[in-house]
Amino acid sequence: MKKVKLLMGLFVVASSTIVAQTLNDAIKLTTNEQYGLADAAFVKLIQTQPNSGEYYFFYGENLFKNDEIDLANAMYQKGSDVNPTNPISYVGLGKVQWYKGQSADAKANFFKATTLAAGKNATVLMKIAEAYTNAPTKNLVDAFTLLAQAAKLEPKNAEIYILTGDAYLEQNDATKAIENYEKAGLLDPKSPRALLKQGQVWNRARNFPLAIEIYKKARLIDSTFAPAYRELAEIYLRASQFANAAYNAKRYLQLNNDCSAKSQYSGILNQAKQYKESVDAGKEALLCTPINFYTYRYLAYSQFEIADYPGGLENMNNFFTKAPPEKIIVQDYEYRAKLLSKTGKDSLAILDYKKALELQPEKVEYNGDIANAYIKMKKYPEAIAAYKMKMDKGKANANDYYGLTRAYYYSKDFINADSSAVLIIKAQPELALGYMWRAKANSQLDPKNEKWLAKPYYELFISKVKPEDTEKSKKDLIEAYTYVGVYYMNNKNVCEAKTYFKKIAELDATSANAKKFLESAEAKKCP
Repeated sequence: MKKVKLLMGLFVVASSTIVAQTLNDAIKLTTNEQYGLADAAFVKLIQTQPNSGEYYFFYGENLFKNDEIDLANAMYQKGSDVNPTNPISYVGLGKVQWYKGQSADAKANFFKATTLAAGKNATVLMKIAEAYTNAPTKNLVDAFTLLAQAAKLEPKNAEIYILTGDAYLEQNDATKAIENYEKAGLLDPKSPRALLKQGQVWNRARNFPLAIEIYKKARLIDSTFAPAYRELAEIYLRASQFANAAYNAKRYLQLNNDCSAKSQYSGILNQAKQYKESVDAGKEALLCTPINFYTYRYLAYSQFEIADYPGGLENMNNFFTKAPPEKIIVQDYEYRAKLLSKTGKDSLAILDYKKALELQPEKVEYNGDIANAYIKMKKYPEAIAAYKMKMDKGKANANDYYGLTRAYYYSKDFINADSSAVLIIKAQPELALGYMWRAKANSQLDPKNEKWLAKPYYELFISKVKPEDTEKSKKDLIEAYTYVGVYYMNNKNVCEAKTYFKKIAELDATSANAKKFLESAEAKKCP
């Protein structure tokens, strides 16, 4: 309600920088994704004709395309209030209902619109068809019927053929989609939209070079056509050409420096792995009023990547608070879970990982994340169950086997800990870690060193540690040298034992055990 009041307040004082424009000029701003400028243009238009239902409808369209569905609905309703005989406002009201799954109410408003139009208003037919095509729930049969009727009324209207192409694309008929987009281009060769649509088809078909070529042609027709730069940025992202992606995203922002564009810019920089720049852009977007809720998502994702976990968690929570439920995706739960885990809130992280798994059951990797969180909480049986769930799907890796080994080990199930360590070695035979955990498990299985079961695994561990990894492996190396050194002491091989205790002293000059043994063995002459 507060946002609606703020928006309606714009009708009292419009920006002095926006000159009076025609309705087509304002619609073009919307098409060009310059939503902020379009807002101000519609305010100006409504000031000149406050009873124009058409002005309110297209203002609502601008808001709808900028994900402000409730505000859009308020504009559609205002249009029907001030001009109840204009059919177009009922199309807007019906569209919101159709998107929200209120199909009966939506069809009632669509029927009212078509009845008032009396078969003479192509825009009414086109806009209903557009809703049927673009909404999550499709009605393509009626969309094609409505577009055919519109074409009879206005056979040279390029927009009709663009919408027809969209409907064919939803049917996965790319050939007919291209045919209609090409026809639209012939009818309106100065419009870049038909080319943009063709590029989207080739992008969808993963023919990236052709898509890029067509987007560039659209840019040549109108160098201020912002969507062409956005599409280029996105396709360069898919091709991992991050510099080109960032360049086109920046150009898009220059053409469309409104709140939505600032938020998109942050998102593109995030995908281009320019996380610091993404955070900076996101913080600038937060200065907008109202704040685009996507901004919180992009900020949180990028803050996680630069290790600003408290800031990322705050913004991720803001996103969940502000975003409509239908806009929340699996990755949102995943990132919040990771941020929660990094800030010591593992029990809450597990809930989000489980929610992500419910939404995307095939992504069994989340079971590994759940297991890791349980290990941090020292809930080892739960961790074991989660790892097994992941392994049942055949998605386990060396890290999972390592986690499972630790869970069994700390549960004092040393037999299974040893078996799991074998899996680490099978997955990565050159990794020293697996041999260390086999050594640890076998040491516990032979606590009195009656059989010295751990010796071969400690020796293998020592042999697998690379020279450059000596420092980070120091603690485990000392453990291994100590075990093997003691073995040789017990077998009266002082010289061999001395070799291992010298290695301990080299790693830790303060080691009392090494010092004591070396002093006692000083008189022993070894080759």
